[in-house]
Amino acid sequence: MAASPLSLVSELSLFGLLILSPALLFGLPSAAGASSKGFTVELIHRDSPKSPLYNHSQTHSNRLRAAARRSRARAELLHRTLARSEGRSLESELKRSTAEYLMAINVGTPPKRILTIADTGSDLIWSNCEPCTSCFPSDAPHFDPSASSTFRSLSCDSDPCAALPGTACGDNDSCTYVASYGDGSQTSGTLATETFTFRAAADGGSSVRVPSISFGCSDDSEGLFDGHSGGIVGLGGGPLSLVSQLGSSIDGRFSYCLVSAGANHSSSQLRFGADAVVSGKNAVSTPLVPALSGTFYVVTLDGISVDGVDLPIEQGNIIVDSGTTLTLLAPAALKSLSRQLESSISLPRVDDPQGTFTLCFDVHKAPRHFEFPDVTFHFGTAPVKLPAGNAFLQLDEGTVCLAMIPVTGSITFAIFGNIAQQNFHIGYDLVERTITFAPTDCSLL
Repeated sequence: MAASPLSLVSELSLFGLLILSPALLFGLPSAAGASSKGFTVELIHRDSPKSPLYNHSQTHSNRLRAAARRSRARAELLHRTLARSEGRSLESELKRSTAEYLMAINVGTPPKRILTIADTGSDLIWSNCEPCTSCFPSDAPHFDPSASSTFRSLSCDSDPCAALPGTACGDNDSCTYVASYGDGSQTSGTLATETFTFRAAADGGSSVRVPSISFGCSDDSEGLFDGHSGGIVGLGGGPLSLVSQLGSSIDGRFSYCLVSAGANHSSSQLRFGADAVVSGKNAVSTPLVPALSGTFYVVTLDGISVDGVDLPIEQGNIIVDSGTTLTLLAPAALKSLSRQLESSISLPRVDDPQGTFTLCFDVHKAPRHFEFPDVTFHFGTAPVKLPAGNAFLQLDEGTVCLAMIPVTGSITFAIFGNIAQQNFHIGYDLVERTITFAPTDCSLL
């Protein structure tokens, strides 16, 4: 009956001194032997006490409702991003930041620590830079390129400059860029290369140093960016994302394992290379579907079942997104799932007074060892069985709700959110174009 609220994260885990030279997909060589090694960094959930976004005055219920609002806003942002790629008009702007996970990067020589948003729904890596003539208000430090010995502006005829839409030639043949997001926010500045260092924990581990990463050095950023972060690390599938730039040095592999609430002394992890291999007898894999936007990670949803009972839903595509908290389904699919769950769960139904969640149960008088049914998402050849804590959440002491809501408005795609992904080691292979799910206690990984 226990359900998972938002993930809490803690200590960073890095090991082994590596110096990786990214393949970049632009003809740069990868370091000798780098493909046999890997590294791991920490992901910080926005509602973790370690996060600058943490609000100690919020109740558990308040946090879940805020996460639900962000999930809808995130879906709209992804929709608008797709609309931009299709050249369609955009009708409205978002009102909230949709960041869920943060990660620290260390940029330059000597390294400067910057807290950024980790985003599987975008590609460009960028940081606010000095002098920042018109940056969004933030208490996060800015990167000063003049203080780094490894900063290099990229020229207008460089491959990274050609790979990024919205570039132009600036002074001294430098590549300038303007990057826009689906919510109307944008960043502009100089495209450059720099050394990134992923630092070890304070317990004596080593660091990972990666030279020649292409990133945007922003001197003008505006819109709905959060005031506690200094930029974004794009983890999407496009050529300028961090995972694509690392390329053959990580064998095109990355993974993450998101801890559930209650694992207060464990870390959610983002892994690269050999660390990102997902295996085991319970691991299941399915192809990544080519999407109109090369950024998003899309799989085929062939069906949903409840304790082995297949539901009558249509096959379609679904985005696997760590930046969306709840799972969003087409209204017909959610209605079918809710009906089956209601008939399978012998508890009184209650309405969510705020209308956020569509299926909730009163658990005040539930038997001590009451079990909610398993919900299985059938992603092609990968049946992913969700335990109760991945499909349901405890809204308050006496109410448990389905952690899935309907897509609304003009949005036409479903999203597999991060509550559903908790305690799965999820690996992405950009060479084989597959995604693998393995049930894992992420607090022990």
